[in-house]
Amino acid sequence: MKTLILQRHAKAEKASDDDLSRPLSPVGLSNAAVQGETMRQMEIFPELILHSHAMRARQTAEIMAVKLELSQGYTVEDSELYSCAPSELMAIIRNLPDEVNSILIVGHNPTIETVADSIALSGFGHFRPSEAVICHFDIEEWRAISPRNCTGNRFLPKPE
Repeated sequence: MKTLILQRHAKAEKASDDDLSRPLSPVGLSNAAVQGETMRQMEIFPELILHSHAMRARQTAEIMAVKLELSQGYTVEDSELYSCAPSELMAIIRNLPDEVNSILIVGHNPTIETVADSIALSGFGHFRPSEAVICHFDIEEWRAISPRNCTGNRFLPKPE
């Protein structure tokens, strides 16, 4: 059994000349904490958190790791997540180490929402900042993930 959580980073400050350096806004800081707490209450504890090298994705991942009470070393930066196409994200997922059964990927739109729509049981449309989907798969190897083969999913809307 594998669990994949796809999350769009939390709300960032307005665009600037250096998109990679945009930090989370005060609302984004709060929403990342709420999503982490929500997953903790649901007893969803990823073994690994992958995030892009953009500051807003790194901050989202780090806040969620704290709320999920994960120790240091559970978050891993992957610069490919910043601008990868949906097919590239699927390749990253399919090449995850099989000894990891639960993973949270904090990334960017439109890739996060496109991949979520392709693997979940039903489409979700546009992901707002902080929104996530938790997908469960009855598989032993990540390479077996394919469109619509999850056995159950739950959408986590943006905290209000």
